[in-house]
Amino acid sequence: MRQTAGLVTDMLTLARLHAALDSVVEARQLIADIHDASPRPALEQVGALFDEARELLRTLLTTPKHRQAVGTSRS
Repeated sequence: MRQTAGLVTDMLTLARLHAALDSVVEARQLIADIHDASPRPALEQVGALFDEARELLRTLLTTPKHRQAVGTSRS
């Protein structure tokens, strides 16, 4: 029973991470559209923060083995 509860928790966490990634991608596109209509330096900074958030979420969604490989290749 504990394994099942842990699996359900893991699946819920994955679903939340995917939902967060979708939201970040959508918000980033909105920021890009606003910036295209009216370029401002602050929007570039906000866009860069969304890019960082997107990459962090993508890293969390990779398998641990791949995540380690990605982490070492960036160093």
